[in-house]
Amino acid sequence: MSDDTEIYNDDEADAEAEAKKAQEQKAVDSQRPLAHANGTVVPIHAATGAIKRGPGRPKKIRTEPTRDDLIYHAEMIRQKTAFINADPLVRSTGERQESIETLQRVKEEIARESAALHFQRIEEEKYGKDTSQMSSRRIAALREVAHLELEIRRLGATMIDLKGEKFQKIFAFFLETVRAAAGDVLSPEMIDLLFNRLETKLEGWEEKAQNL
Repeated sequence: MSDDTEIYNDDEADAEAEAKKAQEQKAVDSQRPLAHANGTVVPIHAATGAIKRGPGRPKKIRTEPTRDDLIYHAEMIRQKTAFINADPLVRSTGERQESIETLQRVKEEIARESAALHFQRIEEEKYGKDTSQMSSRRIAALREVAHLELEIRRLGATMIDLKGEKFQKIFAFFLETVRAAAGDVLSPEMIDLLFNRLETKLEGWEEKAQNL
């Protein structure tokens, strides 16, 4: 009889040990980031719905980040850095561009954000939500687009667009005038030789002149 009691006590102790081990593992898993079906890791705070826990006293939550937390945040920093570095506006600020070109990019970006706000406002209105704040933000964005457009026009009046249609027509007229003048003193062969050499010298002249 004592042997049966001892075996029973051993089985009960093993069951309690397994239950305790499972509860501890569940507490550890609850602090790890969740994973979507596509393999993308998301932090625990991104979980939706109520989080169920087992019976008994809840485990103390550790304040220090887990190893999976550190991996997740490191990956987010890497993706954010790559996204910022690839942004056209960010890249343009590191290049030598005219103020008009930079302002044009800024204007386009603000216009895109304004359009995104417009779309979001329409979606929110479908559910009867208050969209007055979105409207105010979009109006401010549109006002900034108008301001930048006026600034671009103001700068354009004081700058020469060497690749613009108007200036290219003027430059073509200048070359034709030079050819006509050369025809008065040079033979056709010399004129062709002169303009072939001039064409080679003028290759990419707009960029060279703009850098001046």
